[in-house]
Amino acid sequence: MFEYHDAPIGGHRGREKTYLTVSRDFYWPRQYQFVRKYVRACEVCQRVKSSPSLRAPLQPLPVPAECWESISMDFVFGLPKDARGNTGILVFVDRFSKTVHLVAVPETITASGCACVFIDTIFRLHGLPRELVSDRDPRFTADFWRSVFKSLGTRLKMSTSDHPESDGQTERANRVLEEILRGYVHSFKSWSEFLPMVEFAISNSVHASTTHTPFYVNGLRHPRVPTLLECNSGLRGGGTRASKNRFGSRSSRSDEEVIAFDADIDNIDIEEDDAS
Repeated sequence: MFEYHDAPIGGHRGREKTYLTVSRDFYWPRQYQFVRKYVRACEVCQRVKSSPSLRAPLQPLPVPAECWESISMDFVFGLPKDARGNTGILVFVDRFSKTVHLVAVPETITASGCACVFIDTIFRLHGLPRELVSDRDPRFTADFWRSVFKSLGTRLKMSTSDHPESDGQTERANRVLEEILRGYVHSFKSWSEFLPMVEFAISNSVHASTTHTPFYVNGLRHPRVPTLLECNSGLRGGGTRASKNRFGSRSSRSDEEVIAFDADIDNIDIEEDDAS
């Protein structure tokens, strides 16, 4: 349970999200009740989680047709200065899969600087989106796209779509991000060192709107975690030469082990605001 909830890659997520992650890999009788009791007794969760509050209704935007077709971008500032002088986080959210990418940035970052981060974080892995949703931050205007296309060495131009209303994607992601960071504030010398674990914890948790994890929506597989490596090593260590030869004939197949998502989520109330 520690590996799936308390460890940095667990992120101190809520009881339903923790249960769905654990039950994907392990089963024991009265498992949900055990997980619920464990999370309820977590001192860190009690200290850092905020109480649900009423929020103004959001105007939903059209649902994208595929991953990385539409992304939202936002900043989180006001963090202690890290060793590189960063005091904020640039948050990218894929509106289809709910995958999050987090990058530490200085408060003085410009539109050109945001473009460099975008190319290194989004374009390098996912290509260009058709749509960019932001809160009208001046760094996300036409200057941003001009910098992006200049760096890519193309003469094409991209018009910016105006969405004065926000669908709340980055707001929810920011809220989760801040809660996870508070839970591990004393575990790392710098908050920026912890961002990869936060990103993993969010992407490995079932999202309410998709009923799957961002990892699964993006790649139809679940990532290996340290606990699974330990379990697999025990199973693989006793293999005989005959069995190794038998399985060796399948060398043309990929060595990737995709773990099927078979958790029963019909009776699980996943947090709608994705904040735990």
